[in-house]
Amino acid sequence: MAQSGQPLVSILIRSMDRPTLQRALDSAAAQTWANLEIVVVAACGREHRALPSEYRGRRLRLILPEGDRRLPRAEAANVALEAAAGEWFNFLDDDDELLPQHLTTLLTAPRSEGERVIFSRTRVVDATGKALGHVSHAGNHVQLYFHSRATTCATLLHRSLVDDGVRFDPAFAVHEDHDFQVNCATRTPFRFVDAATCIWHADAGESGCGFGANDDPSLRDASVQMIRRKWAPAFESWLADPQAMLQAGRAYLDGGDLEAASACLEQALHLRPADINAQNLGGVAHLRAGNLDRAEFLLTQALAQLPGHAGIRANLDLLRRARQQRATQQQ
Repeated sequence: MAQSGQPLVSILIRSMDRPTLQRALDSAAAQTWANLEIVVVAACGREHRALPSEYRGRRLRLILPEGDRRLPRAEAANVALEAAAGEWFNFLDDDDELLPQHLTTLLTAPRSEGERVIFSRTRVVDATGKALGHVSHAGNHVQLYFHSRATTCATLLHRSLVDDGVRFDPAFAVHEDHDFQVNCATRTPFRFVDAATCIWHADAGESGCGFGANDDPSLRDASVQMIRRKWAPAFESWLADPQAMLQAGRAYLDGGDLEAASACLEQALHLRPADINAQNLGGVAHLRAGNLDRAEFLLTQALAQLPGHAGIRANLDLLRRARQQRATQQQ
């Protein structure tokens, strides 16, 4: 349904009826985008508090589960998708929040035809509200080999993806959003909007999918392995693109994720062994990670192709100093 030419957006909240739900609802109602509805799925069961049919001037629907039971994360998300009436959908966890310009920023940003997922940066805060940084940046689908490309609240998806059969997989107790994004990525390019439009309270909740006390690396690693097995053909295709691997490696290197950077750049070198950029960047990644032998091999290869390149020479100088420092420490 369109209102004044605006497509209807469904903001979908899986609610455990936490005290933070009001903050999430307030942020949804405060959107500058006029045409929206709020759909709350009572994931905690029928014990959920009653909600009005209108919240601060916005249409609101509370969806109760069949039977008195709690809904797992993926099932609650699918119930929300089925209930949504909008042309675009945006999930919002009940302990996170949208900034007022979120929907307007994403829906008015330039995008190419066929881009059915739009996402932005997310501000990450701790329990005191202190900013810890931002997540999500420009990139490509290779990033999905390591993690989701965006937080759930930062992501708009078009109804046609759901019409195509995209759903959350109940096999995932957590990280179902990562799997869902891979599913979408097999069907559409994503559009990144370089603006922080939502807030992730990453230490809140008990899922193990956040930061600090709410971070369980074993859960994350298990989910990533499941996703890699499930979507192996898609990953095989994406990992076979040397330019995409180089781009992802550079982004991870800039962001300080040396493990992911090294993996991407080594794959780029596997595809293009003589690529000078991959040799130089791979050398830098291994240097920063302390893998000095591999760093020296790659940087020496790069310098052999471009003997006068000042940047490569500077990286080799850094390598020599790192070796000297290591030798001194071992004495």
